[in-house]
Amino acid sequence: MPRQVETNIGNLTFLSSDLVQIKLNNKQHLKVEDGIIFRNNFKKLVDYGIGIVVDARNVQVTASPKLMRFFTTDPTFNNLCRFQAIIVNSHSTRLLANFYVNYLKKKSNARVFNNYEDALIWIEDKVKTFSLAN
Repeated sequence: MPRQVETNIGNLTFLSSDLVQIKLNNKQHLKVEDGIIFRNNFKKLVDYGIGIVVDARNVQVTASPKLMRFFTTDPTFNNLCRFQAIIVNSHSTRLLANFYVNYLKKKSNARVFNNYEDALIWIEDKVKTFSLAN
């Protein structure tokens, strides 16, 4: 059974040594303080750059602009998280995810998906290519 860790923003599941999935908790408004807590806990669990599948399906989540900016500019988080596949299934969550990915110029490679399978194929390829290059 894959290793699972509960965090302040959702449940982390380690899919492999270089890929984790986070299922976001429902009905939360995430602020920069939440991002700092998550980053600090995440760096205790991960030693090197990996990929994260962010499962934002069937949840009502909002995020402050300061939080999104934090995740795009924080050097510690960006060294630990090389790739993000964000899975959405609502229009409002897609708008938020697209703003995060496209307009804040995410330093790690991030992309928004409608389904889990496409997200997993994309991020597994990114992680594999990154691992072979390093």
